[in-house]
Amino acid sequence: MVSEAKGIGEIEEKIAKLVFELGRWMLEAVFAYLDWRLAKRRGKGLRMVGERERNVLTRLGVVRVRRRYYRDEEGRYRFLLDEALGWDKGGMAVTPAIEARALEMCSELSYRKSAKHLSFFLAEDLRHPLLHRLVQERGEERAAEKRQRAQELFSLGVLPPSEKREAERLFLEADGCMISLQREKRKKHEVKVGISYEGWSQVGEDKWRTLGRRACLSAADGGTFLSCWSADLACVYDHSRIGEVIWSSDGASWLARGPDLFTCTHAQLDRFHLARSLTRALGFSCEAFRLFALAKEGKAAEVVAGLEGHLGKAADEGKKKRISEAIAYISSLSAWLRDWKDVLAAKEDDRSPGAIEGNVDKLAADRFKKRGMSWRPSGADHMCQIIELKENGDLGSYVTARRKADEKAAEAAMASLRREVRRNPEAWLRKNMPLLEVRSGDPWVKDVLRVLAGHEKIAC
Repeated sequence: MVSEAKGIGEIEEKIAKLVFELGRWMLEAVFAYLDWRLAKRRGKGLRMVGERERNVLTRLGVVRVRRRYYRDEEGRYRFLLDEALGWDKGGMAVTPAIEARALEMCSELSYRKSAKHLSFFLAEDLRHPLLHRLVQERGEERAAEKRQRAQELFSLGVLPPSEKREAERLFLEADGCMISLQREKRKKHEVKVGISYEGWSQVGEDKWRTLGRRACLSAADGGTFLSCWSADLACVYDHSRIGEVIWSSDGASWLARGPDLFTCTHAQLDRFHLARSLTRALGFSCEAFRLFALAKEGKAAEVVAGLEGHLGKAADEGKKKRISEAIAYISSLSAWLRDWKDVLAAKEDDRSPGAIEGNVDKLAADRFKKRGMSWRPSGADHMCQIIELKENGDLGSYVTARRKADEKAAEAAMASLRREVRRNPEAWLRKNMPLLEVRSGDPWVKDVLRVLAGHEKIAC
């Protein structure tokens, strides 16, 4: 290996391939032993029919697993190894660790780039359709769970299991992001983004971060988004123990029922959209800033009067249109103009909501736009579910919890494996891994087996 290598890079590559190959062989042997042990402990009503092979994507690459399948008394075919480890039916199985990391990578990069990076680190040629299918399956499952939870809450009045978190004040912000569609009559579709947080913490000079931030994303219609968001918050907070709820949005039609749905104490127009409306009408002028200050005080009549005065003086048709749009926008949302700090008791370090624009950019625009991407609405919604799980820190736990594994059977088989390896590691190696007999004298192979048996650590 070393004598024929042209440089250290080639040596590194060869060693990596050897280590991964050895790891896959070892893992294949472990799976084979577990399947054999499950066969020995199977119920009386199961009759073994034969064996089938299946690919399993692991942290060591793709492992080809041969496992037994059985027929029960009702005529159903079963794979005990698949059931014990929680592998889904059909296609390539994926272990929880690599599944969570692959989903996280796909939520940040394109499917092709994710497959390219995973192929390098796993020393395995992975194709992007595998990752696309994984995202679609998990995203569809998650979206269905959220819709069912929302239906049970609003149609049947069934409260979901909750962490019962308390909060003195909860801030809610929502906005949308238009994305391009493919193979659809429509060219654009809106991805909805909502965030909740409990306040702010200063992390530097003029730099703040939100506390207890939680995100909700969806490509569904506005009503479904709000219902699912409300049900998700019910899984975290005890509504009766939230002191005040402050709502902030751009006032879009699909967000109109938000303040009532969440029983908000105060609702205000998002300051970014308010300022943008005025600056589009009047430019970045002192008058625009003056009207913006009046709007924050809730003086809608004075703001509208000021805009109407400029409308009468405007000669350009384009400017007249922009001023008229600002008048209509502010008039329709006059009840949302006043800042919450003028209505409720605010602390010294409290700020005005306005984090949603940055969150829309980072959570939605970075993944759905900016790189010439186009989507199907269903595919975008499934990706939204993965991004939401990642941002809320729930991706790993969701991947593990969704598996319907026979933990009792798996633990019994693992206990038998540990006993066998502890008793005689080299004998277990010769019995279960005949392909490695020529290398069984290598000391580092024995060290790996001793670590697997729990005897000692590998010397570095």
